[in-house]
Amino acid sequence: MPTTKYVLGAALLLSSTLSSALCFAAASSLPAAVSGADLDAIVQQVMTQEHVVGASVLVARGRQVLLHKGYGFADLGLDSPAKAETVYHVVGPLLPFTGVAVMQQVERGKLSLDDDISKFVPEFPLQGHHVTIRQLLNHTSGIVDYHYLGDPIEATSRQPKALDEVMALYAGKKWVNEPGAKWDWSISGFQLLVTIVERVTGQSYPDYVRQNIFQPAGVKSTTYCDDFTLVHGLSHAYRRFEEGYVPANENGMAYNSDLRFCSTVGDLLQLWQSIEDKHLVRPGTFHMMSTAEGAAAQMSAQDPKAQYGFAMILNHEEDHRRIGQHGSLLGYSGSLYDFPADQLTIVVLTNTEGQNAYAITRALSRAILGLPALVSPAPRVEPKLADKPVSAAERSQLAGTFVLKLARVSANLHDSFAQYRRTYRIFDEDGRLMIQPLGEGPERLLKQEDGSFSLRSSPRSRVSFVLQNDRATAMKMDSPDFPLAGDRVGDATPVTFHRQLQ
Repeated sequence: MPTTKYVLGAALLLSSTLSSALCFAAASSLPAAVSGADLDAIVQQVMTQEHVVGASVLVARGRQVLLHKGYGFADLGLDSPAKAETVYHVVGPLLPFTGVAVMQQVERGKLSLDDDISKFVPEFPLQGHHVTIRQLLNHTSGIVDYHYLGDPIEATSRQPKALDEVMALYAGKKWVNEPGAKWDWSISGFQLLVTIVERVTGQSYPDYVRQNIFQPAGVKSTTYCDDFTLVHGLSHAYRRFEEGYVPANENGMAYNSDLRFCSTVGDLLQLWQSIEDKHLVRPGTFHMMSTAEGAAAQMSAQDPKAQYGFAMILNHEEDHRRIGQHGSLLGYSGSLYDFPADQLTIVVLTNTEGQNAYAITRALSRAILGLPALVSPAPRVEPKLADKPVSAAERSQLAGTFVLKLARVSANLHDSFAQYRRTYRIFDEDGRLMIQPLGEGPERLLKQEDGSFSLRSSPRSRVSFVLQNDRATAMKMDSPDFPLAGDRVGDATPVTFHRQLQ
């Protein structure tokens, strides 16, 4: 139930110039070649561990393709296999090209990195802060990330939005940090960057990137995915439910315009190589994009090597520098990593929710680079759930609308989660005790032997209530690493429930 549906990451390192960062000269002391059969086995093993429905994988060393293949299913209902060039909704690997679009405008004199964003988006409430385009690009703006807020996006993730409606999700919220003081991921910054590109070019963002990035790169299968486009070859998206899979039904138009693209692994590799081949930006510009500065020079206390440039993370796989991006949203997962000194580029796209594309990428890269394999996680054994009877009196006692927030923001969560809020209602549906998150479908609460409740969609979660005067006044939802708790705000009627978004 309580999930973070959008997580982005990456890692890589760029050298001091574009040509050195993306060169395809002789490989540097790579170990003996790993066979195609070995790579194939690694992909299949990680897919099994991560419960991936379908994937397409491309591994290239310099200009030599080592692996280019589809695995599993693009469509479970039709038993359609995934192919090497199956189309997926892309989350993560295309975000560096948002940075490219912005830096093209810097090169053309339309923008300055130190321009205050109020020059281009005067309607955005800065609440007395001074925020620059540079800070949006390197995630030091301090602007809260709307997809970590809970209800604003999770309750409306199936609802298409215009750009100003996306901005309204986070405009006026508390600042998470003073601008420039700390790195903290925020896709709200990408939404603002898209708006700025549109206003300085006079074009829609999809039109601009098609004419200035996709067409120069010569890609054929990368397209804007919206409710008015039929995307040929697009795989269906899935999420885990119990021991199987169900469709992931989020709508891409609920998020930023730069998160609404579909592509293939072949196109993504071609786009990446085109940064150098087609001179999408100047070498000096790319050097700037690949250099961490200020607070972005330290992304994480847990990983002192992790840094952030402009729209890309700079990191290592042990001593091997890498650059790229990965992410998951809308039931898809994507990863693109380039190891410039090793001439190694790996692109993975899947149609299953979670950071599984990143897991496949890491497993492949470590094998090719001669690094020890990561320890496989122990298979997760889901608890057996009881289903004890719930009396009519108890159903009436527990019914209500509850607004929950994080009981604690752990060190591995972004600062924006301090503002996370999620609305649930507990109600009696014809003799069944039900739970429903705002904007999603209801499911039955299952009473356990100890008196707590659980859900088939999240069997490791435990739901409990605080009772006063024979009525539930508070609710807790304990789940691994994401404990929620909050008070009853009213009855369980639809009017009260839906009022929480007003």
